[in-house]
Amino acid sequence: MKDLFLKQSILRRAGRVSALALALGLSAGCVVTQGPGAGAAPPAGASPGAGADASASGGSEPARTNLLKASDFDDNKSLPWNTSFTAPGAGSAEVKKGAYCVTVTNKGSNNWDAQFRHREMVIQKGHSYTIQYKAWASSPTKARPKVGMSGPPYEEYWSDTVILGTEPKTFSGKFTMGKADDATAELAFHIGGAMASAKEPFEVCIDDIRLDDPQFKAAAPVTEAGAPKVAVNQVGYLPGAIKIASVNSAATAPVAWELLDASGKPVAHGQTKVFGKDGASGDHVHLVDFTAVKAPGQGYVLKVGEEKSYPFDIGTGLYQKLKYDALAYFYHNRSGIEIKMPFAGKPELARPAGHLHDKSTRCLKDSGCDYALDASRGWYDAGDHGKYVVNGGISVWTLLNWYERTKNLGTSSADFADGKLNIPEGKNGVPDILDEARWELEFLMGMQVPEGKPLAGMVHHKMHDESWTGLGLAPHEDKQARFLHKPSTAATLNVAATGAQCARIWKTVDAAFSAKCLKAAERAWAAAKQNPALYAPPGGDKGGGPYDDTDVKDEFYWAAAELFVTTGKPEYKKFLQDSPLNARFPTEVEGGAASMNWRVTDGLGQISMAIVPGHVDAAWQKEIRGRIAKAADQYLAIADKEGYRTLIARTHEGKYDWGSNSGLLNNMLVVALAHDFTKQPKYLDGVVLGMDYILGRNPLGQSYVTGYGDKPLENPHHRFWAHQANSKYPKAPPGAVSGGPNSSLQDPYAQSAGLKGCVPQRCFVDNIEAWSLNEITINWNAPFAWVTGFLDEKAKP
Repeated sequence: MKDLFLKQSILRRAGRVSALALALGLSAGCVVTQGPGAGAAPPAGASPGAGADASASGGSEPARTNLLKASDFDDNKSLPWNTSFTAPGAGSAEVKKGAYCVTVTNKGSNNWDAQFRHREMVIQKGHSYTIQYKAWASSPTKARPKVGMSGPPYEEYWSDTVILGTEPKTFSGKFTMGKADDATAELAFHIGGAMASAKEPFEVCIDDIRLDDPQFKAAAPVTEAGAPKVAVNQVGYLPGAIKIASVNSAATAPVAWELLDASGKPVAHGQTKVFGKDGASGDHVHLVDFTAVKAPGQGYVLKVGEEKSYPFDIGTGLYQKLKYDALAYFYHNRSGIEIKMPFAGKPELARPAGHLHDKSTRCLKDSGCDYALDASRGWYDAGDHGKYVVNGGISVWTLLNWYERTKNLGTSSADFADGKLNIPEGKNGVPDILDEARWELEFLMGMQVPEGKPLAGMVHHKMHDESWTGLGLAPHEDKQARFLHKPSTAATLNVAATGAQCARIWKTVDAAFSAKCLKAAERAWAAAKQNPALYAPPGGDKGGGPYDDTDVKDEFYWAAAELFVTTGKPEYKKFLQDSPLNARFPTEVEGGAASMNWRVTDGLGQISMAIVPGHVDAAWQKEIRGRIAKAADQYLAIADKEGYRTLIARTHEGKYDWGSNSGLLNNMLVVALAHDFTKQPKYLDGVVLGMDYILGRNPLGQSYVTGYGDKPLENPHHRFWAHQANSKYPKAPPGAVSGGPNSSLQDPYAQSAGLKGCVPQRCFVDNIEAWSLNEITINWNAPFAWVTGFLDEKAKP
């Protein structure tokens, strides 16, 4: 969930070229034909016309020899072509008059700093390939097309350097594959660095491009089914809770529906309720309410008119495994420890320990410090290998809050006790959820500036690689230098807050660790008060996101709240009561209906005060609980106005923001707490409605969770779970939740997917390169684990 500016460069295809075309024993050639609309005869083995089938002799079926999925761009779409810019390289792409055109605003230092490429194809050993394409530029410049690996070590099977003029030319070449099959190869055009002779900004266009393999045997084309008109929670519904389906139907009058059991027998029926036009999805929506059906069963199907839903279950055990899978996300993303069987779940998910050199991480040049810290442990933040204190703070707080909520208000503490999670620390006498959280807490406290150094007690904002890495990279394969970045007030207050939370939780579990946490927390609080305005700079870092925040009043409130709940000291109570943030519970965050995110955290402090008994007097606690319930009412009111009954609204600009699903999950957490405080069924129903949306009751019929549903998430953006980008890496394990629809479409893949102008809930594609839509992060999986645990608890009799 990085800064938008930096995300422009997150997918680093370092593209380290090895110029191996001849060394690999490949034959290569190039033919150039000039002239507007140049139409040179296709090279041997090529088919006539871009994207066309070559007819075989004897009247047989056409042979599909072109490996490229987009060749002429006449449909105004370019996928899977998209750009990759490595900072300082920058630019954009669009389809213009049936050609794919890339505008370079900064060509960078290396050839590959500005490039565009096509993936999703197989290059096979012993096969001969021909390449033909038409290309031109706004000003004369060079381009370097190449066929090769899409990830390290970036071996090449063919390359060429061509001079592009302002008129279209047709270029062609050929090679024979001399290496082992590559199931995730790419055809890329490097157009940056010193090779580019044009002055920025300049534009490079291609059209009528083919990569032909006469021996290629294409699988029968698969037509992907559209989203079902009848959208349901694809995992299922709890017997005693609300059961709603949303139907995309143009009918203006109610439509008959039937609920069919696994044998096809109708077990319930009724008429839909016409909701009407839904702004967030663009659909005309009907609603089906089958709450009255309580009989457990598998394979139910909802039929509305002639349309049917995906099958689903009704039962109490729907979330029993999912809550553990959601928590397993954190073990899989641990830094500094071998991920091994049986804890990895599957052998392909095991890997050696990553970034062992984090144990001695030095400060970034010119960052004002001259020491190294033990920045090992912790969780990798998202799809990359960075570790950020402010995102780690809210993530670990959420897991620890679940522990405290369950201990003080719930009934399922035993489900998270010692030996319940599949982690190495099982059977050590400590609840497993605390063992997992401690892995992050150790990292957070390790980022604190030592005594005797400038800014002692402050906390370094982050640590990450010197430069962005590419997809298809396990943590232990990442050999880049990693550095500490400057301390910030926000990071320091995150350690003050989570350290205080740790101190009270571990007091009866591990007194020494509790004392360590409290010492770190109080040092951080004192240092932050002395340095109240040290902010992380926005943008600029090549290897990580900034997580910048120039308003830390909320972090001060959060830290004071946690310290007061833990210690009861008057100074913290006075700080809280003097703060203007103490007068309300937040319900709007950065233009959206929400109560918290990594940047806005005062709500976290109020939640802790509402849950933990002791130093917060009864009247104050009751007042805070009432505020949380009122916030929950606002989120339920949003659901009433949504055709797909989700608990998030469009922003003031009519958009969904990056990580929209995380906003929904945090709102579900607030609504769940309202149920804990009031026992009113409407709040449980609200959490259910939110989970329905996450698990498929949305206009795309998309479950946003890996491994769950008939249309589960398949290809989240992740360096190691990168099977789509490189088949030697594994697919993601079950239980990871995607950030989901994002109207701004910041990444090149999303921009090439034909989504421009999409209505918010349709701004999504499940692809590993769509990082602004399909990222996964610790601070999104943490509330997902929280709410799945809540629903599983409430499902039990």
